[in-house]
Amino acid sequence: MDAFERIDNPPHEKNMNTAKSSKVSVIISCFNEEDTIEECLCRLVTALPDAEIIVVHGGHDQTAAKAREIAKNQPNIRVLKNYGDTGKGHAIKIGISVATHEVMAQMDADLQFMPEELPKLLEPIFRGEADITFGARFMPESDVQHYKFSFFRVMGNKTVNRYFSLLTGFKFQDITTGYKAWTREAIEAIQFRDNRFVYEAEIAVKGAMKGFRFLMVPVTYYNRLGGISGHGRGWQETFSIIFTGFKILCFGTLCRMRIIR
Repeated sequence: MDAFERIDNPPHEKNMNTAKSSKVSVIISCFNEEDTIEECLCRLVTALPDAEIIVVHGGHDQTAAKAREIAKNQPNIRVLKNYGDTGKGHAIKIGISVATHEVMAQMDADLQFMPEELPKLLEPIFRGEADITFGARFMPESDVQHYKFSFFRVMGNKTVNRYFSLLTGFKFQDITTGYKAWTREAIEAIQFRDNRFVYEAEIAVKGAMKGFRFLMVPVTYYNRLGGISGHGRGWQETFSIIFTGFKILCFGTLCRMRIIR
């Protein structure tokens, strides 16, 4: 694992008999999200007041500095400046490695997903109904009226979701969602390796092959409020989505054939 620097104080000791939010570690992987990080953290603290919040920033703007300012008054927020960052999967690995609780969640700082809906993802895990939950954008109950999908993003997701459903026998409705939750047991058994976007496929196919229980949860999805997608903009975004989709399909096939473990 590449070096990273902790730039805040350790979290307080938590009483595991308090509210459920005190049993959750929320990992926020971000790359130059200074426009939205403050609102994201404030809304997340309101939604889950006692959760451990781990901000992993691999960019070069003021995201980490702004998060650190909020952390001064919120000791449950930990801010990690990630040097040698190689992608989103890499940031999530770091978050998992320092998380202290048995239930974890991941979300992005760009506010495309609502922090207020995170309890919806966590509740099935606490009720013992699922080991891994995905916040799904492509279910009939999902609210995506505030987001303008590109043709390639829609078709890419539909292709990936259908293919992985065939591979695993489970009806996946949003493999590439940036809104997930899992138990420590499940994520440590999966041990995903990819450092960029293919890790999302690893969680799905490896988790299904190991018999973990998945649940799709319909969520609300918005256009970005700031920053730039990890796929870039314009044609760069289109090519990145197509290339990433191709890698995900290839990885899923090799993993299902047990060529990759």
